[in-house]
Amino acid sequence: MADTKLTKGGCIAVAALGLMAVCVLILWTCTEKVPADKIGVRTVLTSAGVEPIDHPPGYVLAIPGFHTVKLWDITWTNLKETLQVRGSDQYTTTVDVSILVRIQPGQCHEVATHYRDEEHINQLARNSLNKYANEILAQMRTEDFYNSKIRNEKAEEAQKAMDNQLKPAGLEVRYLLLRNIVYDPKFEQQLLQKQLAGQRKSLEIARGQLAEAQTATELIKRDAEAKVKRIDEGKRQEIENLNANTERKIAQTIQDAKLKAAAVTAAAESSRRQNIAQAELLKATAAAAGTAAMSRVYARPGAPYYFARKALEGMKLGEVEVNSNVFNPLDSDRLLKALGLDLHPLNAPVPVPQNATIPAEKTTP
Repeated sequence: MADTKLTKGGCIAVAALGLMAVCVLILWTCTEKVPADKIGVRTVLTSAGVEPIDHPPGYVLAIPGFHTVKLWDITWTNLKETLQVRGSDQYTTTVDVSILVRIQPGQCHEVATHYRDEEHINQLARNSLNKYANEILAQMRTEDFYNSKIRNEKAEEAQKAMDNQLKPAGLEVRYLLLRNIVYDPKFEQQLLQKQLAGQRKSLEIARGQLAEAQTATELIKRDAEAKVKRIDEGKRQEIENLNANTERKIAQTIQDAKLKAAAVTAAAESSRRQNIAQAELLKATAAAAGTAAMSRVYARPGAPYYFARKALEGMKLGEVEVNSNVFNPLDSDRLLKALGLDLHPLNAPVPVPQNATIPAEKTTP
């Protein structure tokens, strides 16, 4: 029983291995690998022909003797062509032209229906380029080739014309570029002369502009100098006016100060005089009062003898001889008179100033 089970398991394993081998053989012999940058187009080797399907990268069933698979490049192809374009001015210009061509996405089966291979497609694009280059680029004059705006416009026009022609065939054209432009030698000489003439004209224009600029600069300089002079003159006049005004104010201030000083001085002098007058009055009054007091003193009994004594004490006399035969030495009046002292004038009244006030004599009770 166990041997029977082992026999069945071995048969199944062998059958599985055989099936796998058959599958690998089928995949190896009945499939076609499509790379990542390609598109596969399968053709049935019967009356059906090319299948209207673009097979993406991967594996495509291709039974030997029944199917064929053709790979098509779907990336952009840079085609370069050197053309001699005879312009509208009858000068021949040599130019390198580059165009980018590719099969439109989803149109590989359509291309495979009409064209043998990719080289056939490139040749079709070159033919289209020669056609429209001679039709469109030939519309330009030679000097238009170095005018980037006109050159790019005509290149874009030619590219659109090629794209419209090849689009029904499943092709796409982009970015027609003009490079390495070589002009006709005759035109080169003419262009050189024209450029020299243009440069001379530009030089003359520049010289004229320089002269105009120098004239304008000189005018601006003179105008600036005049403005500076006017400003300086105005400033100077303004400063002089300010100085004159300041001096006038200073003089006025000094004059006012002098007037005020004179007024203060006059007031002080007047006050001084009044004070001096008052002092003189007080002095005179005091003198009058003193004189009056002395008069009262002189008028008292015994005063002449007192003053006579004082006078004698103040005199520096040597020996005085008195003749007692002539007068009595005890007679003081005669003695003083003999000595040159007369007391009677001392008893005369003393004049008193009009404004003086003589104090009243005190009487003893």
